[in-house]
Amino acid sequence: MKENAAYDVAVSFTEQSRSAVGEVVETSRQRGLTVLHGPDQTHEWWGHKDQGDLPATPVRFFLPFVSTVDDFGAAMLRAVKNGDEHVLPVLVGELTVPAELLHPHVSYLRFDPARPDLLTDALAARVEAAESAGAEQASIAEVVTGARRLTCSPAVPATFSRYAEQDATLRYLGDQLTAAMPGLERSGFVGTVHRGVSRISVRVEQAGDTVYSLDIQRGGIGGDETVNFVVGRHQADTGSGCSNGWALPVYSIETGTAVLELHDFSVLGRSTGEPRVYRREDLFAALWQRINTVVAAVAR
Repeated sequence: MKENAAYDVAVSFTEQSRSAVGEVVETSRQRGLTVLHGPDQTHEWWGHKDQGDLPATPVRFFLPFVSTVDDFGAAMLRAVKNGDEHVLPVLVGELTVPAELLHPHVSYLRFDPARPDLLTDALAARVEAAESAGAEQASIAEVVTGARRLTCSPAVPATFSRYAEQDATLRYLGDQLTAAMPGLERSGFVGTVHRGVSRISVRVEQAGDTVYSLDIQRGGIGGDETVNFVVGRHQADTGSGCSNGWALPVYSIETGTAVLELHDFSVLGRSTGEPRVYRREDLFAALWQRINTVVAAVAR
């Protein structure tokens, strides 16, 4: 390896594609391209070297042959998505780039073992285009280590379900309200909780008069995956458009947990404002505090 030389491409490969990649290297050199290619420079070799152990020579493209989206392959594809123009993955076989790693404006190279010359032609065209555009080369050590440092952008898990969270929220609020209501008797009030399939009805009475009413519904004006809150006994129709707030289950990337995005939180006695995010526990605490505030005002 000539440490001071500059290369058009540097190649990385898997053991399975070693011989086929050798053909591409040979045809590329015959086309006049300079190629950094060593028999030991597999994905594993590149992936386990620190920057100080990697060649610092300039290169126009780092060319990993990606046959599976393992840690190394994903890092290379992620680098392309993040705009690294020095990483030029070659997709092997029928590999499809996962949507979360796909750059919408990049035309990926593909390797057909039966026609290595096609890849050589495409590669030569990329090198010529980069030279014509005056694109600078980069240290291969910086290109590889920079790509490996990139971490996967947090994403909503495929298993996250708004409807499952809706069910869990209704169960949790029903359990907590049922357990808390007997505590109102110390202040001379009676609280009851009726739990149906799609609605929880909360009533607080004193001497037979209803002083507080809250219905917690499955679905509402925010969508059928939301939890809807209606304060006051003015909804003979379960499907009415009445709402004093609705909570949309969402997944928090920051905390890595499901939370509730509360809209129009007049259910809590506050002015309508920007949506606020609550954990189930915090939303119950806010609802219970509101119930106690109303009851305390009646007691006066």
